Amino acid sequence: MGAIMRRQVPDRATLDLMRPLLHTSRIFYIVCGILLILAAWFLYAWITQISQGLGVTTMRTPVGAAWGVYIVNFVFFVGIAHGGIAVAAAIRLLKLNSYKPIARIGEVLTVVSLMMAGISIVCDMGRPDKIFNMVLFWPQRVGWSPLSWDITVIFLYFILSVSYLWLTMRKDLFLFVRRFSKRAWLYKFLLIGYRDDEGEKVDSMARWLSVTIIFLIVMLSGGVIPWIFGLLPSRPGWFGALAGPYFLTASIASAIAAVILTAIVLRRIFKWQTYIKPEILRGLGVFLGIITLFYLYLMLSEQLTMRYAAPVSELLISDMLLQGEFAPIFWSMLILGFFVPSMMLIIQAIRPKWFGITRTLIAVLAIIIGFWIKRFFIVVPSLLRPLLPFQGGSYNPSWVEWSIIAGTIAITVLLYMIFLKIFPIMEMPEE
Repeated sequence: MGAIMRRQVPDRATLDLMRPLLHTSRIFYIVCGILLILAAWFLYAWITQISQGLGVTTMRTPVGAAWGVYIVNFVFFVGIAHGGIAVAAAIRLLKLNSYKPIARIGEVLTVVSLMMAGISIVCDMGRPDKIFNMVLFWPQRVGWSPLSWDITVIFLYFILSVSYLWLTMRKDLFLFVRRFSKRAWLYKFLLIGYRDDEGEKVDSMARWLSVTIIFLIVMLSGGVIPWIFGLLPSRPGWFGALAGPYFLTASIASAIAAVILTAIVLRRIFKWQTYIKPEILRGLGVFLGIITLFYLYLMLSEQLTMRYAAPVSELLISDMLLQGEFAPIFWSMLILGFFVPSMMLIIQAIRPKWFGITRTLIAVLAIIIGFWIKRFFIVVPSLLRPLLPFQGGSYNPSWVEWSIIAGTIAITVLLYMIFLKIFPIMEMPEE
């Protein structure tokens, strides 16, 4: 793809890459209709929660789980957001031209995922107006509350990600002004201050933004969010120095899996086999397999620490996962969600003739589901075994919680589809 960008190409390539904007199939409208129904059901469930309070959920304290699937979803979406922009930034900084076709796929995934992470936090607060408390009392919380660091870094991360996407898309928007007259006003608005000779300046700004974004990824996923859990000594299973690399590894792995999944889907729908080549998917798959195996090592380290000469509370949480009420799901996640898919991806690298797009798709789907379940096991079990003399609780999400979770996933896909119909998802060839 890098070679295509550097030379004059037939107009056929441009038409191929603009296919999502030029053609809309009946299946597109059907899928959008289903997603809109799920989004409407999400809205109904959210209104029910706002009007009746968090009592419609099964989150309880002091007996039970004060945090539930909303926080699980928040951590999951923030993790996906990291890898998307990290892939794009690494492609630009390391000049990996062969991976350019997936750069913007990851950029858009980052922006949409951060939006869903924000919605998850608002849902967890119960009332949307409580978000203003974080703004009004922000100065008092800085310096001692990890939650204030979290909101600050996520907001900054969102602004930089949108800016990065806008910068790297300006050249394509300039080309689209002449091609799509009905939307020209939108493209002209986004092209404010555009000049024909700004290419080198934009590239320089994008490179520096890439460096800044990668630094923020480490601070957010390897620092701020893990600190929300890792700095709480009152909760067994959370307090420890392993939280930073543990969360960072999970974020990168789940995000790369999401990028591969999105690339495979777009490749099949729009017949972009020429642009999103198997080598791209195999290369990302190998990296995903290796980093998932490393995450399994971190899980082993975590369980070894929790079981060897640890406080009784830590041992109770480990027993819940290894041989208690969560054991069937935990071991299924461990084997079918992490180990088997990662080995499939690595074997495909060792034996290229065994590589298959369908096998890769199945592997990354299993890894994505596995990491969502793992976030659940990070958040919920530690809350069900209180250190004070209370009886242990249980947590089974209500229909409201599951509806909101399904709705956020549906809105994520819907926003991505809307972007495809308005903006280019891959960099256009030079004219």
